[in-house]
Amino acid sequence: MVIYAVASSPSFLARYNTRFPDKPLAYSAYVWSGLFHYALQAAWILGAFVLTLGGLSREIASGAGLFTLGLPVRRTRVFLIRTCITILETITLGLLPAVLISASSRFVGQTYPFSQALFFGAVMGLAGLVVVTFGLLLSEIFEGEFTAAVVGICALSIVFLSYKAHMLKGWNVFDVMSATASIDPVSQLSNGSPPWLGLAACFSVSAIFLWVTCQLVRRREA
Repeated sequence: MVIYAVASSPSFLARYNTRFPDKPLAYSAYVWSGLFHYALQAAWILGAFVLTLGGLSREIASGAGLFTLGLPVRRTRVFLIRTCITILETITLGLLPAVLISASSRFVGQTYPFSQALFFGAVMGLAGLVVVTFGLLLSEIFEGEFTAAVVGICALSIVFLSYKAHMLKGWNVFDVMSATASIDPVSQLSNGSPPWLGLAACFSVSAIFLWVTCQLVRRREA
């Protein structure tokens, strides 16, 4: 997706700026609005959610978790280790495409600051912990092979598209993920100030999801 967006940027920008000469679109604005604020963000949400699927509940229901349950390790510890690994994977999932944007831009005669790509990728991964913990919660609630996936993807898709279509108003986790409040309105580059308030709200919601999930795991452990 990143390579396609970067490779097609010269033709898109040429058409756009010819059609709207009084409001030219900068390459940096094209990258932020098309990737960090929409396509790449949507792909990250889907990828991060898929990484949360599975877990002990589904493995036990299918009979694949008997070996794990036989080990002298508490279910809560297994869940927390899985959570830490999933968080590291999803943050990496946000950083790698961001770095690729900066590196591949050179091949089309454009530049995108590495620090900017790193900033947006990191904010997307950190704010997106809401998606990660939501997925972990669903994976412990539903034991069916596809139930958590169907419920989660449908719910996330509806909320994501509703916000992007401006059908839903109010606090928007997707705007926090793209650092909408921290960008220059013209260049759409970061002004250097992370969206601390939005990130704090995301961490709070993520902590609630994680606490509820831990309670579910502990209840099954008793």
